[in-house]
Amino acid sequence: MKIIKIILVVLALTVLTAISYGAYLLSERDIFGWRLNFSLDKVEMSEYQSFDPNISFLHASIFEVDLDTDNKYGPDYIAGIKLKTDERTGCDIRMGGPDLDFSKSNSELNSLTINPIKERAQDFNLINQGKIKVGGEEAYKVSFSFLDPIGARIRLDQIFTSNREKNFFIICGAGEYQYDFFKKDFEIFYNSIGFDGKISDFEKKNFLNKIIFWK
Repeated sequence: MKIIKIILVVLALTVLTAISYGAYLLSERDIFGWRLNFSLDKVEMSEYQSFDPNISFLHASIFEVDLDTDNKYGPDYIAGIKLKTDERTGCDIRMGGPDLDFSKSNSELNSLTINPIKERAQDFNLINQGKIKVGGEEAYKVSFSFLDPIGARIRLDQIFTSNREKNFFIICGAGEYQYDFFKKDFEIFYNSIGFDGKISDFEKKNFLNKIIFWK
């Protein structure tokens, strides 16, 4: 009888562990197109394409595409996404940025990317930085936080890359407390960016990603 009780306890703990791990996976990434935040939600995706330059990306349907029809962001702005309920949360792609030699060390790249930001940002806090790939292109990603003019802390990712003869920089951000909630959406955005008129095949190279995300 005692052995049966022990077996039942072990089985209950195993089931509880499996459920907890499943909840953790859902909170970290989308499983079969579903996401666990404060509730379990279906994640819908939309695709955007532009021409000259040829830029494509995916975005969650909770965001809307912002083409800056009012010309608020200047001539270098290409396209972006913003939260329907808060335009301060989102991402955008712009032309320009520093010319980077990705064969150089992180410390050398920092002087061209991080140092100019530090000079303008109040209470700058560097979170991480390093080389990545975006749309098959070499890129350098910098994550940091700073205080805005009203004293709220903002969390941003900036990605600098060059595509043939053009430089681009990508920005994703939100308030520091909201950032983790939208982090997966930001990653989908910049992981899907393509510079050749079609969505990046980043996800296609990994079969698990095709299952774990929305396909």
